[in-house]
Amino acid sequence: MPELNPILIKDLRSRMRGARAYILLTIYLLILAGVALLLYVAIARDTDNDLNAGRRIGQALFFTIATVALIEVCLITPVLTSGSIAGEKERQTYDLLVASLLTPWQIVWGKLVSALAFALLLILAIVPVMSLAFLFGGVGLTEVLIAIIGLLVTAIFYATIGLFWSALLQSSLGATSFAIGTVIALLLGIPFLIVIVTLILGSSAPSSLLESIWFIYLSRCVIALHPFIALGATASQLSSGGGAFFEIVRTSTTNVVVPSPWLLYTAFALIAVALLLAASVRLIQPVPSGIERKKRARQES
Repeated sequence: MPELNPILIKDLRSRMRGARAYILLTIYLLILAGVALLLYVAIARDTDNDLNAGRRIGQALFFTIATVALIEVCLITPVLTSGSIAGEKERQTYDLLVASLLTPWQIVWGKLVSALAFALLLILAIVPVMSLAFLFGGVGLTEVLIAIIGLLVTAIFYATIGLFWSALLQSSLGATSFAIGTVIALLLGIPFLIVIVTLILGSSAPSSLLESIWFIYLSRCVIALHPFIALGATASQLSSGGGAFFEIVRTSTTNVVVPSPWLLYTAFALIAVALLLAASVRLIQPVPSGIERKKRARQES
């Protein structure tokens, strides 16, 4: 039986033994439950005589809970990993860690998975709260599965951002600040770019440009870079009777088939995860000393 990563075991034990993990999980669920309760009271008060009240309440509860959970995942997961490697440098244990028998990939993998295990616990904890929408109707299994996949992919992507800054910088505070700053820049910069392009094009843009295949694919790719926009566009597509995996964009001349926004977002996020992991592994790769470089040069010659 293969042995588990010792970094993973150590970090999981230290993370789950204290009371901080359970306090964070309790606060996380209390916020979700409080928002769901307030939303239910507000909608139910205005839909006393509405026959579709249950459907409206179910949809509102599901989308609100998914949105709040996505916000919390975007803010929590970078913090979980931003101090993983930088904390070793502050405690002056980084050199011992690098000099151990563990490879840089094992170190990075152990730090990432230990943080994602707790993030996975947070995501699984919202499933009972999210399933309340099934009691009212208006939400199908497809929407729930896509929402959970979006939460998981976002957690992996943003946790990798925190891990990259932790490997690059020397302090946990600096790594956390840069990780949160990167997340905020992504969440606010992409909508700002979309608004600017929309204002520049305006109503004066020729229809040949807006209906060209490359513009349709480019616009869908830009939308898919943002988790809230991609998952929101997917939810709107499903509610209008569209497919879960592909979207048909109808133009005046032809129909263009493009992947669903959540599929594009998942693909882009996983590519970014692979690049950030490769960069993190390279950053913690031990630098050979002058003597070692001379020995390698002699062996190669």
